[in-house]
This record gives sequence, structure tokens and C-alpha cells, in this order.
Amino acid sequence: MHLEKIRVAESRRLEGKKIVLGVTGSISAVECVKLARELARRGAEVFAVMSESAQKIIHPFALEFATGNKVVTEITGMIEHVNYLGSDGFADLYLIAPATANTLSKIANGIDDTPVTTFATTALGSKKPVLIAPAMHAAMIENPVVQENIEKLKKMGVEFIEPRFAEGKAKFPEIEKICLHVERKLYPKQFAGKKVLVTAGPTYEQIDPVRFISNRSSGLMGKEIALELWRRGAEVLLVTSRKFGIDLPDFKEFHVWSVRDMLNVVLREIEGCSLFVSSAAPADFIVEMQEKKIKTAPELTLILKEAPKIIKEVRKVYNGDIIGFKAETGVSDEELVGIALEKLNTDELVMIVANDVLEKGMGTEETRVAVINRKRTQWLEGKKDEVAKKIVEIYLEDCL
Repeated sequence: MHLEKIRVAESRRLEGKKIVLGVTGSISAVECVKLARELARRGAEVFAVMSESAQKIIHPFALEFATGNKVVTEITGMIEHVNYLGSDGFADLYLIAPATANTLSKIANGIDDTPVTTFATTALGSKKPVLIAPAMHAAMIENPVVQENIEKLKKMGVEFIEPRFAEGKAKFPEIEKICLHVERKLYPKQFAGKKVLVTAGPTYEQIDPVRFISNRSSGLMGKEIALELWRRGAEVLLVTSRKFGIDLPDFKEFHVWSVRDMLNVVLREIEGCSLFVSSAAPADFIVEMQEKKIKTAPELTLILKEAPKIIKEVRKVYNGDIIGFKAETGVSDEELVGIALEKLNTDELVMIVANDVLEKGMGTEETRVAVINRKRTQWLEGKKDEVAKKIVEIYLEDCL
């Protein structure tokens, strides 16, 4: 019952999903309590299974507390491995985190002499999704036999979550990264085989070597839309002035500075994309940069020139779907929708997201937006990650 207070506290992306968490004898097993709780915060119900070696590092009671479920430490007459991960088993996914070299090598060769490996044999046989997060010394994961076993498992459909390499070790991945992999594995794959490009954040227009013009955009909405598309199977290209450091397969960040930089990267990378989400807040004006720092003076006059419009330039070479964004200040809802509809038509967009930044402000965690396409106008309000999810869902419902 204590878990009900945190269930879906972070999001509902794993609501209703049942995940088996396999824990092996790596010192990283100490991270599993946090991992189990984070999965619960996203709505999942977690069931832990531990090897004997794992129990020497972390007590089963800790995972019983973290999951709210009895921990499997041995296979009994209740045939837990079949009930959980058999063909008719109730679990949706098997996540082994951390996985030692010993455990993943056993699984690759059909050896099941621990509860964790027996669960794996069953999951692979019943075609349940399996995710493995290795954690060990770097020398162990670089062992040619271990690498061969990893490749063997990949050919069986097992997905690996890349560890963090530091201090001569292949360390337990960040918990956020593991959760994102779980979400992608369990999400519908409407964008499988498709490449998408998303822009996010402000641009910086240099006045002199130390000063620039910009705005307060955080890039958070663009980042969340990019992740939502990735969860649904897309290969994502994120062009941004903010370094989010997202380390995921099929996800590439391009870091830019000015509006011209952003435009050049978009034009270079747009070929082959099925969707362009122009959610950045690039500069509307640029200034000719002075080569040396401008001296302090009572007054300074800057001459601003119109910046290139990214969507208009992209439309000259790209015929795919474009979702645009429009920020206004101090307008009524009706005026905002009218301005957005005009942009929808003039820029040949399939959908546009508009908001009044005076209402929620730029760079905030929450937002209120109007999502407009040729079928409907819908208002959304809440945390940006949840709004991003709904924006993608509306695109899927109305524009595909």
C-alpha cells in the first residue's frame, strides 16, 4: 500500500505494465531499490527476482520494500518463472539490471542455474521482451568471449542498455536511461523505421566576442517531443543550442549557436526525414558582430536585421510533414488561434502549437498551448513532458 503514494508520481507512461527485475551479483545491485521505485513512479508494477550472489550484496527485504511484492529467490513448486514470463505469464518485460558477465554468458548459452537465468530462459522461449543492463569491470566486458555472448543475445532479440564507462569500469547506467529504454520497449512503434528532426531551444546572436542577443527558451518542450518520438520507434535528430547530453541509440544531438547555424544543420540533415518539428525559438533578428568587445558608452545603437525563417527555407527543399510553433504575448485565446491558423496555412504546416508566453512564461516546467490542425483545435495544459506526449498523439490521430 505504501507504493500507492508514489505510483505515477512522475508519469503514467508505464501505467498498467508489469516488469520483472532480475538482480545479479554485481555491486551495482545497490542501485536496484532506486530503479524499482522510479519504475513505480512511472506507473509500473515491479516484481524482483534475485540470484544467490545478489543476495550477498543486497537483502531481499530491500527489494520487497521497493516493489511491494514478494521477491523470488528460488524456483519453487509455484513455477514462478512460468507464471511470470511463460507464454501465458502476466509480466510484460524482463529487465536484468545489473547483469554480470557470468549471468549474461549463461543466458547466451542456455544455462539456467539461478532464478535470474531460469527466468531469462523462459522469457526468451516465450518471446517476452528482454532488456539487459551490464555492469562489471571494463576488462570483463571487453573479453572477446563476453562480447561474443552479447552479440549472440542481440541476435536473439535481447536489447542491451549501454553502461557508463568510467574509472576502468562498465558502470550501472543512469536510472533515467534505463527507464527510457523500458518505456521505448513497451511503447507502440508508430514511427519505427522513420527518421524525424526536431529543433529545440533559443539561438544566440553574437554582438561582439562577449555579448549576444537571445531569449529565455529552455528547449524543454522540443527535448520532450524528441524523446516521445524516440519512445515510439523513431530515429531522432535533435538540433539544439542546449546540450541535453541524451545518450540513447537512434538519438543524435546536433549542437548549434546561431539561427544560421541551426538552419544550416537542418537543411543538411532534413533529407530522408518523415517529420520536422520546428519547436525551437530561433532569433527573429540578427546583428552584425563586431570583431572586438564594444567599449562601454552612455548609449549604444545596434542595427538589427531580419533573421532567415527556418521553416520557410526548409519548405523550399522539403515536402514532408512540418509541425510549427508560435509564441505570442498578451493576446486572447481567440487572437492566438487566429494568428496560429494564418501561420498554419502560409507555412504549409500539418499542425501548429501556439501559446502566450506571458501566461506561463518561457523556460517554465509547465505550459498551456493550443494545438491546431485542419481537423480541430485542442487546448492542452500541464507539465511539458505530458503535453509533448499529447501533441504527438494528436499528430498521430489527425495527420497520418
